[in-house]
Amino acid sequence: MKTNHVDLAGYLTKSLDAEQRHEVEAHLADCDECRTEVETLQEWTMALEAVPEAMLLDGPPDDADLLLQRTLRQIRAESAGRRHRRTALVGAAAAVVVAAAIASGVAVGRSTADQGPPVAQPPVTQSQPTTAPGTRTATAVDPGTGARITVAVAPAPGWVRIKAAVSGIPQGERCRLEVVAKNGTAVLAGSWLVSEAGAADGTTLDGSALVPPDQVASVRVVTEEGKTYASVTV
Repeated sequence: MKTNHVDLAGYLTKSLDAEQRHEVEAHLADCDECRTEVETLQEWTMALEAVPEAMLLDGPPDDADLLLQRTLRQIRAESAGRRHRRTALVGAAAAVVVAAAIASGVAVGRSTADQGPPVAQPPVTQSQPTTAPGTRTATAVDPGTGARITVAVAPAPGWVRIKAAVSGIPQGERCRLEVVAKNGTAVLAGSWLVSEAGAADGTTLDGSALVPPDQVASVRVVTEEGKTYASVTV
């Protein structure tokens, strides 16, 4: 059932439980405005993930968790109380990024007062993007549909995180991202309705599936009607 009070900020920061996440995904399947908002706000998440290790502090501030919790509560209150949700949520997403950065120990800015003369620092070499140990990546193009899928499967205790980039699927298709286990069981990792932008430029998805890492056989994109657009073995 469509609702005007889904928690998009919580959805983007992965702070919802399974039932709430399902409610948001069901709403996104029917609401073009919210889907556009989610695609826009995902840029904040990508920006946070791109922060280099050189910007990390020795550890997060003592009150980092409280700051993040307060920010999320404020976001939910503002998002529920404003009609112009796009403006509210864009600002909310920025606040989440900053709060999450502080909670993770990211140096957004530091005062240099009373620190004495500057001390020479050794040259910093450019660091490569870090990935979780054991992460597997793969790319495939379906010869029948022409759809392309690139995935990264990161192991977790008893389950996996999925990052997928999918392109070549027509606008309006209701798609499911599924992780297929070695025994043939397909587990939902995410779902979306292909937008005009998604049809033109592709769609990037983050999801998870309750499949043990050593039991993952492939990742695929299928429609609600069961048509397979793309599949890749990992």
